[in-house]
Amino acid sequence: MQQDYKRVPIYLQNQVLACLRTHLIQANQILTTNYKEPKISYKPKGTIAGCALLTRWEIQLNSTMLYENREDFINEVVPHELAHLITFQYFGKVKPHGKEWQYVMSEIMKKEPKVTHNFKIKRNEYIYFCDCQEHYLSPIRHKKIINNKTSYQCRKCGTILKLKNIS
Repeated sequence: MQQDYKRVPIYLQNQVLACLRTHLIQANQILTTNYKEPKISYKPKGTIAGCALLTRWEIQLNSTMLYENREDFINEVVPHELAHLITFQYFGKVKPHGKEWQYVMSEIMKKEPKVTHNFKIKRNEYIYFCDCQEHYLSPIRHKKIINNKTSYQCRKCGTILKLKNIS
């Protein structure tokens, strides 16, 4: 049984903020901007590690994945989502993981511009992918796809989800 982490311990919140502030300072210095600190919120459930709410200047983080993966999660997901916010502010509306975002990730955040993560997932979920991210589907949805009864589309990029081969 997986535990829901509704409340993120203060030490993890502080580590998230420290990482966020470090990368925000870098971005403001390199781009000669003065972006303010975005709001950070936590969601205990779901299959997405993080989400940048562009027009709200907010980053949502999966508190369960954060708690289970801690430093690796913080070092990968926080800069990734901050890069989405900065890309939107600096370049306007562009592809979610396009050349502008990749530039912000590699040249500003000094991070590899990875689109997907490798964090542990629950065994009763199946990893699917589209052109922009990974999706975790329930056994019921997976079975419907396998039996050719349906297909699922990504809400962001519109491509049909395909099963990820795990070796």
